[in-house]
Amino acid sequence: MNQIKRVPYLIELITVIGLIFYVAQSWYFANSLDSIGDEGSYLYKGYVFAKGDYYPFQEYTFWTNKAPLAFLIPGYIQLWFGPGLRVGRDFAIVVSVLMLIAVWITARRLGGKGWAALAVWVFALSFAQISVYSEAVSQGLVACMLGWMFVLTLGGDRPLWQLILGSALSMLIVMTRQNMAVVPALLVAYIFWQCGRTAGWWALGTSAVLFIGFHILYWPGILQIWAPWLPKSLTPFLDNYRVSAQLAGTEFTFDASTLSRFQSFATGVHDHFFIFCGSLSAVILWPKRDGWKSSSQFKMAVFLGINFFVLFLMHTLASLPTDYCVHCFSAYQTFYTSAGFFFILIVFSNVLNTSKQRLSLLIISLLFFAANLGLYYYQRWGDWLLNNIPLPRLNRIFRQGELSATSLRDVLTYTLNLSPELQKRLAPATVGILLGLLLIVFVWAFHRFLLQRELAGLYPFANIVLACCLFVGTVLPVALKDTTGTEKCSTNFLSYYEQAGKTLASLVPPGSLVYWNGSGRHLAFMLYMKDVKLFPPQIHAGGGYVVGDTKQLLRLGLFNDELDKQWRESADILIVWPTYFTKEFREFIDRSAYEQIPFDIGKLSQCEDALYVFRRGS
Repeated sequence: MNQIKRVPYLIELITVIGLIFYVAQSWYFANSLDSIGDEGSYLYKGYVFAKGDYYPFQEYTFWTNKAPLAFLIPGYIQLWFGPGLRVGRDFAIVVSVLMLIAVWITARRLGGKGWAALAVWVFALSFAQISVYSEAVSQGLVACMLGWMFVLTLGGDRPLWQLILGSALSMLIVMTRQNMAVVPALLVAYIFWQCGRTAGWWALGTSAVLFIGFHILYWPGILQIWAPWLPKSLTPFLDNYRVSAQLAGTEFTFDASTLSRFQSFATGVHDHFFIFCGSLSAVILWPKRDGWKSSSQFKMAVFLGINFFVLFLMHTLASLPTDYCVHCFSAYQTFYTSAGFFFILIVFSNVLNTSKQRLSLLIISLLFFAANLGLYYYQRWGDWLLNNIPLPRLNRIFRQGELSATSLRDVLTYTLNLSPELQKRLAPATVGILLGLLLIVFVWAFHRFLLQRELAGLYPFANIVLACCLFVGTVLPVALKDTTGTEKCSTNFLSYYEQAGKTLASLVPPGSLVYWNGSGRHLAFMLYMKDVKLFPPQIHAGGGYVVGDTKQLLRLGLFNDELDKQWRESADILIVWPTYFTKEFREFIDRSAYEQIPFDIGKLSQCEDALYVFRRGS
C-alpha cells in the first residue's frame, strides 16, 4: 500500500523533470538558433506598430500579410521591455512554457497524472517543435492560445464563463494567424453539441463580436488577409486587396522537386512522430459505439479529431504542393499538435477496436511511418547502406553455380536504372520498413509466448505493439540526434547577433534614409537602428520584391524593380546581402556616388552571412 501511495509522487517527479528538460531545451534553442525572416518581420513591424509610427494594414507602408496580433503582441512586449531579438526570444520561451502548462492541465483533467506526465515528455522530446517555439514567430503564440482554449473548453461540465472565454480565445487565435480560421467554427459547433444551446449561442456571439470588432478596427485593409482564400470569380470586389504579381527571381532557388516534397513529409513524421502515428492509429482503432465511457468523451474525440485532421490537411496543402514553402511542412504542424495529442488521449482512454481487419491496417500504417522515419536519415545512412548491403548475383548462381554478391548500389543502378538521389532515399526507407517489421515480430513473439495468458487477454497485441512503436519512434530520434554541423555560434548566437546589430546601427547616423536589401536572417538587425527612415515595403521576409503593377504593389506594401531602383538612388545608406549583388547592382555601385563602409559582424560571421554597407558620398 505504501508503495502505491508513492506512485503519484513519482509521476509528479517525472513530470517536473520533463518540464525542466523542456525549459533547458527552450533556452538552448533560443540562444543558439539563427534568426529567420518571419521572426525579424514580426518583431520589427510589431515594434513600429506598437510605437504608433504605423498601424497594421496601413496603405503605402508595410505588407501586413498576417493577422494583426502576430505583429502587435511581440511589438508591445518590445515597447515595454525594449526592442531586440533577445526580448523577443525570452518572451517566446515564456509563451512556450505557458503552452506546456496548459497541455499538462488539460491532459491531467482528461486522463489523469500519467497522461499529463506523458504529455510533458512528448513535447519535451520534440526538439524540432521546441526550436520553433523558441523563436519569436507566431507558432508559439498560436499554440499557447490553443492550449489554453482547450483548458477552458474540454472535460467535464465547464462553467459558462470558461466556455465564453475559450470562444474569445479561439477568435484571438485567428486574429494572430488567419490559417487557424476553422478553429472558432469547430469550437462553437462543439459547444452547441456538448453543452447545449445556451452555451452555444454565447460562444457564437462572443466569437462574432470579436471577429466583427477586429474587422471594423482595421477596415478595409484587413481584407487582404482573406482575399487569397476566396475564389476570385466570386469576390471581384476584393481585387484591390489581391496581389496580382509574381515573385521576382533571385540568385537563389528553393528545391521543389518531387523527392524534396517526400523528404519534407518524412521530416514532419520524424519531428512529430507521436502525434502523426498516434492520431492515425486512433482513427484505425476507433472504439465501437459501446466502447466509449460516455457520450461526452465521444463528442470530445470527434471535435478534436476533426480539428486536428482539418488543420493538418490545410497546412499540408499550404506547404508540400507549393514551390516556395515545401520545407515549411514540419514547422506548420506546430500550430496545433496539442489538438492531436488530446485526440489520441481521449480515444486511447476508451476501449479500442482491435479486430483482425483493424490490426492489419494498424500494422501497415506502422510500417509506413517506419519507412518515413528511415527516409529522414537518408543523408546520414543512404550511401553507407548502398555500399555495404550485399545482394547475391542470381544469374551467376543459377547459370554458373558461382556464389558471388554485389552491392545494393550496383543492383539499383545497373539492374533497375534508378537515379542516385532516388537510391539514397530508397535504401534507408526500405531498411526502416525492415526494422519496423522486426520490432513488430519481436513484440508479437513476446505477447504470444512470454506474456502470461491473463495479461495477454488484458492487454491486446494491438495496444502493446502500438505503445512500443510510439515509444521507439519518439525516443529514437532523440538518441540519434546528429550534432555534426552544429552552428559554431552555439549558445552565444544572441550575444553575437546583438553585438553585430549594434555595430551596424553605429554606422548609420540618426535621420538617415536607409535602403534595406538584406536577407530575412538579417532582418532583426533593424531593431537596433535609432531614428532612421526606411522604405517600409522592403521590411519583409523575402516576399516583398515582386513583379507587378507599381501603384498596386506600393499601396499594399510591396515593391518591384522600378521602385527598387528609385529607392536605392535616393537613399543615404545602402545595406545589401551579397546574394542580391546582381550584375546590374554591381554596375550601379560602380557608377554611383556610394562608397563602401567596412562592417564587421564579428563572431557572428561563424554562423551568418555577411552584409555590405554603402554610404552616399559627399
